[in-house]
Formats: sequence, structure tokens, C-alpha cells
Amino acid sequence: MKSYHLLITIIAFSFTTKMIAQEHVASKFYQLIETMWAKDIPLNDTTNFDSFIEAEDYKTVDVKTLKLEDVYANFYKEGYNYKAIRCYKIVLSKDFYSVVVTVKKGDNEMESTLINYDLKGNIIDHEVVAYDEIAEGQSRIETKIERNKLTVDHILWIDEKKVNTSLHTIEADGIITKLSEEDILIDSVIKQLGLEKSKIHQDFVIAKTQPNSPNETIVVIPEIAEENEHMFKLNSYILLVNTKTGKITHQYFESFKTNGWLSHAVAIERISIDTAAYQVAKDSKAFGVRVFYYSRSQPNPYSSEDISLFVKSKDALVKVLDSYSAMEYSGAWDTRCTGEFTEIKNTFMMSTKKTNDYFDILVKSKITETKNHEDENGDCKSKEDITEKKTVLTFNGDEYN
Repeated sequence: MKSYHLLITIIAFSFTTKMIAQEHVASKFYQLIETMWAKDIPLNDTTNFDSFIEAEDYKTVDVKTLKLEDVYANFYKEGYNYKAIRCYKIVLSKDFYSVVVTVKKGDNEMESTLINYDLKGNIIDHEVVAYDEIAEGQSRIETKIERNKLTVDHILWIDEKKVNTSLHTIEADGIITKLSEEDILIDSVIKQLGLEKSKIHQDFVIAKTQPNSPNETIVVIPEIAEENEHMFKLNSYILLVNTKTGKITHQYFESFKTNGWLSHAVAIERISIDTAAYQVAKDSKAFGVRVFYYSRSQPNPYSSEDISLFVKSKDALVKVLDSYSAMEYSGAWDTRCTGEFTEIKNTFMMSTKKTNDYFDILVKSKITETKNHEDENGDCKSKEDITEKKTVLTFNGDEYN
């Protein structure tokens, strides 16, 4: 029993000692942040060797408290000759601290790194925001630092100056994420529309470049109109965007009240862009937006996919086919075997016949009806009945019906 109590005492002492040490480290980090040189944002960090001409340009940096060895694994290793020579703080958020540290790497390289720390001084994330080298003098990095964004210019001189720009977002939790070209395009579109990112259903944002027109990208932005734990309704922005500039050239907006974008008992699973060749008129091609719905009900499975078609009209888009069924599946069964199911798959083809100057659309439907039952041995048997039918959609001057 005495040994048991001794063990508990040792564990408690070790835990207490560890907690005190952690609190001491956090306190030291906080004191360092409080006294650190501060800069206002937005700012351009162009740190280079010319920034360190005089002796007073070099400052003392607390490498251990800033945990620079976690950023530079070889910081203390012999032969690397790393030296932290300056640091400053910026305020990006009240929920984390941000410090930019300049490190000289040997005699010929230096870089500045933005490091985000949690409120206890632990590193959340980091990103190089400036770089210079004097061995060949061919490469540099310069960055515009804003509250939630980094615009990083990678500069290379060979025969002439070339600049490759990348964008990074600084998330609310301090994580730094590099944006893809598609992300950059979508970000530009959202800003042009004046929408709040928090009001956009990010899972369904989608962009796709027109295969026969690479300078044109289709973008779908679903805006949350209403939302609770079990339901959401989406307004729809359907847009054509200049791929190079990110400028919106054509747009279409529809409220949740009429577009059918409701996710409830039957939920929206995905939204996709269809760039098949819908040659609706001699000089006009349409593109499609498809919405896939499904139900989680086991005894009554259901799923469907609707397609809408859009064409250009001056600087706008016009919907010429409204939420037409491309697929529908439904059934009722005992969740073991016995039941009936119906699947309808529609294939769309453009006709050579015109109505009101628009080519008719031929819809070929494949209907599969399945019946399941248990035989006398308890085995599940299925019987399929497949039929086909054709429908012609004609243009009434406004839309196909």
C-alpha cells in the first residue's frame, strides 16, 4: 500500500512539475510577444540582404521561445550555420499570435517566415514570405501580407524577370492554405458578387472550364438562404467567367423559391456541370447544371438527378430547360429481399428539327422495373422488365417543355 501511495505521489509531482514548466514557457512567450516590435498590416515584406547593411539592422531573436527549431529542423546542426537576425509581430487575429522571423541560412541565403502561434505559444502553421540569395542572385520571394491572405510573388531572373504569384488564405484557426487556380477564380467571383463566404455552401461550389472555349469557365455558387440542423435551402448563382482575368461575363440568379434546391428528407448530394455539346440553335450552345438528390430511407430508397440548360443572352444567362429529370430511382421493400423498384434513365440528343428557331431535344428513356421475392428455399430472386420510350422537348420561345 505504501508503494502504491508513493507511486501516486510521484505521478502527481511529475504532472504538477510539467504543468508549471508549461505555464512558465507560455508566460515567457507572452512576455516576448508583448515587447516585440510591431508592424501594421497590410504590408509588403521584401526582406533581402540590402535590408541588413548596418550593425544595428541585426537584432537579437529568442530562438528557443519562438521554437524556431520546429520550423528549421537543422537550426542547431553543425555546418548549416543558421542565425535568426530579426523578428516583428503583426495582428491577424485575437485568437492566435503572428510573428515574422528572418533567418540567415549560411552566408548566401536568407528568408523571412510568417509563423502563427496559439495563445500558449505553440506553432500552428508557417509560410515563407520573403527570400533572397546572393550566390547567383536569380531568385527572390516577396509577399503582401493582409489580415486573411498572403499574395506571394516568386521572382526569377534569368534572361528577364519572371514573376509567379500564388495566393494563400489565413484561416480563422491560423492554418495557412495555398489556393489552387480554381480556388483563386472562385474567390474572385465571390468578391464580385459581394457574398459572404460564411453564407455559401462550400461543398457544392464548383467550376469547370468550357472544353471548346478555354478562356471561359462555368462557375456555380450556391448561397445559403435558410438553414437549420436538418434542412437547408440554396439560392443559385450560375456564371460564366473569363478564365484569365476572373471577371464575370454572364450570370444567372434564381431564388430557392423556384430553383428547387431544397435539401431535407430528400437531400442534395452533389451538383455538377455538364459541358456536353447541347447545340440548341445554329449559333448557340447550352451547358447543363445537374443536381443529384437522395433519400436515406432504407425501406423506401429514392434518388434522382435533374438537369437545367443555360445559354448566353447578351451579358446574362437564360435558363432554357428547367430541372428536367435525367434519372430517377425509387422503391419499396422489406429491407431483406421482397420489394419493387423502378429506375428511369434519360438520354438527351439534339434533333435536326426546329421549333421557334431552336432544335428539338429528343429524350430516350430506359425504364427498368425490378421485383424481388424469396423462393421456397429462402433465396432472393429478381425479375427485371425493361421498356423504352421517346419524348420530344420543343422550345416555346422561352424554354423547352
